[in-house]
Amino acid sequence: MDIEKRGGDPFAEPVAILRNSDPVAVARKAVAGYRAGEGDAEFVDLPTLNGKFIVAWPGIEVTAEPEKLSSFSLKLLALLYLAGTNGAEPTGEMVAYRQLPDGLFYEPVVQRSVEAPLAEVFGTDVKGFSAACESLGGRASGHGDVSYAFDLFPCVVIEFLLWRADEEFPARVQALFDSG
Repeated sequence: MDIEKRGGDPFAEPVAILRNSDPVAVARKAVAGYRAGEGDAEFVDLPTLNGKFIVAWPGIEVTAEPEKLSSFSLKLLALLYLAGTNGAEPTGEMVAYRQLPDGLFYEPVVQRSVEAPLAEVFGTDVKGFSAACESLGGRASGHGDVSYAFDLFPCVVIEFLLWRADEEFPARVQALFDSG
């Protein structure tokens, strides 16, 4: 799947792929739920972070339950996952974003928009970090000073490691992704 063209609609490609896909097959590959609605309406229920995304066919409309999960980024990730997953199970091997295919190009964005803000907010608040992670379904994973793994989607595992700030070093957060 091509990454969005600069200035283009990032939703256009995954929506086009899904409009031309059988929602039953999409749900099966994505390890998601499928249900038929009235008329020609069909739904894929994609589990995520103690909630779910509901993708409605034939228009490919996305809603989130609970509403707090309804962000531009998460909706886009849900559609990209549904449009591109092959159903492969996670490998259990966690790697930095730069180690994923084409990840080196996007690593500065992950650092600037995910890792640095988390370190700033939680760098001296390990209990707050733990509470926030647990509220989203995170599982303690035993790395860094504290870390949590999440099933972003059924076959997509992300782990966040926090090293708290001390006299010698600033706080640091690293996001790791399953290599599969």
